[in-house]
Amino acid sequence: MTPSATASSTPTASATTTPTGQGPQVTFLGVLTRFDGCAFCCEASCVNAPTPIPEYDAEGRRVYYALSGQFVVVVEARPGLSGAAVATSLQAVPPDYRPDIWIESSRDLGNGSAKVCDTGPANSGGGGVPGVDPPNFSLDLPAVTNALVDFGCRFNPGISAASPCTIVDATREPRLLTAATAQFCDFVSSTSTFPSGESVLTVALRDTVGNIGPTAQIVVRVATPTATPTP
Repeated sequence: MTPSATASSTPTASATTTPTGQGPQVTFLGVLTRFDGCAFCCEASCVNAPTPIPEYDAEGRRVYYALSGQFVVVVEARPGLSGAAVATSLQAVPPDYRPDIWIESSRDLGNGSAKVCDTGPANSGGGGVPGVDPPNFSLDLPAVTNALVDFGCRFNPGISAASPCTIVDATREPRLLTAATAQFCDFVSSTSTFPSGESVLTVALRDTVGNIGPTAQIVVRVATPTATPTP
């Protein structure tokens, strides 16, 4: 499974906050099934392996497959028409008290807990992220804001274009996947696993002067466990 070089940037029709080309452009939205951040081939033994052909659904969204609900979600972006840098705060910042990365899943992650930023282990109260379906970035809905803050808390605050979480070849040197200036990585934890079946991820990013860029979407399909036959 190889991440595509670009992600669909068609604005989500149901989003009530209007993204524009002035804001950051998403250059990559995808999932990596290897927790070392390898995008496809990162060993000398596979350098001649052909890159898998990307799959897209009927709406033009890249489709990713995973055998389990834990993997790495990667978002990369560059400045939009405003020229302002991609903002990278994962905290709930004024004026809307949201992070600079707006990302939603169409289905609950983990137990879908409504508690915000409950990112600890399950035995200490850690929980998941509520789904938002259809995608909606409305500023008038506190539940949407809470879901964005909760998902944003899952991303690694130490990741940037200068220290990416991804590797692309056998040198195993950290590198960006695209011509981006910012990268966000979520190493999905056991309390916020993706459910079996299909989930849609929708993302938009803010720049340092407050512009929200176009949305991007992907489809994540997690294998459904085969039921054990009853003796």
